[in-house]
Amino acid sequence: MSREQLQGLYRYCFCLTRERGGAEDLLQTSLEKWIRRNKEVEYSHAYIRKIIRNQFVDDCRRKQKVAFESIEEHAPILLDETSLETLQIQHHLIEQVLNLLNSAEREVLYLWAIDGFSASEISEDLNQPRGTILSRLHRIKQKVADASEEQKRRLSGASS
Repeated sequence: MSREQLQGLYRYCFCLTRERGGAEDLLQTSLEKWIRRNKEVEYSHAYIRKIIRNQFVDDCRRKQKVAFESIEEHAPILLDETSLETLQIQHHLIEQVLNLLNSAEREVLYLWAIDGFSASEISEDLNQPRGTILSRLHRIKQKVADASEEQKRRLSGASS
């Protein structure tokens, strides 16, 4: 396994746990399971990611930390197209949004934005209905739009 692949798996773990130490522990435990299960150790990104996800769920159950999603119906909100430079400038906004997302939403966001998966690929990978994935993506977009509007209001209020 290359250093790049290991870093990608760490970022995935961090996306789920939102803690550096928790991500390191999750990655180590998952890699140990992967090595113990395979007599021929061959790298399979999807397989290791599934082990990581299952380990994360087990850890949450063990700690009785289950993320529940509220069911709210809102009209769709379309996001403006933003460049990568704009996102880097809005680092505070990104942190704020990540804090608003639960682990399931962060996982979908990671697979969609970082790994470039489509909603169908994510639903297949997570073994969940495509509609659930689309709903999560919609809620993520709503939270990003709401956080962005809140930040604009704060900035306009500060400059007045």
